[in-house]
Amino acid sequence: MIMKAYYPGGLIDVFDTDHFTEALPLRGNLLTNYALDWSAALAGGGIWMRAYWHETADEYRSVVDDAGLPVARRRDGWSFLLADAGDVAMLERLTLDGEIVLERIDGALVDASVLMRAYDAADDLGPRAVSAHAYLEALLGDGGTGDPEEEICRRMGMTVETWREIEAAQAAIAASRIHEGEELDD
Repeated sequence: MIMKAYYPGGLIDVFDTDHFTEALPLRGNLLTNYALDWSAALAGGGIWMRAYWHETADEYRSVVDDAGLPVARRRDGWSFLLADAGDVAMLERLTLDGEIVLERIDGALVDASVLMRAYDAADDLGPRAVSAHAYLEALLGDGGTGDPEEEICRRMGMTVETWREIEAAQAAIAASRIHEGEELDD
């Protein structure tokens, strides 16, 4: 994971979790969990990265999961302050593996990751759900047994209620675009 914090004047802080100075900093570790937390930065606080690790040991073999595999233990690692409140006040952008997660717009930090998830749902997932629903509806036809809507939604990986919300939102967006187009023609 590579994080880059961009500041005025060309300063870029780079943080890299892929390369440690010591070959094995967490003995018995088979999985490392990193948590990048910028929630406090939106209120003027700092940006933290926390590391957790999953320890494996012979004494853990007696506790197994549903598949019969031994369960590793999650352990607290370390917290790293990537930017304190003073740094955040100057921060222009924060990226995570090349994706913008924070961006200063008109003097305020914007949680770009939340913005992009909302955009993806509106511009990508919603239209895809409508298309998938139409396809599955045509594919299944009238020959199925049971509730066809439940079967379609099951195949799309969502509940009927979720589909109804997406369908209503997409219809409202389409109506809004038609309305805007009519206003532009006047």
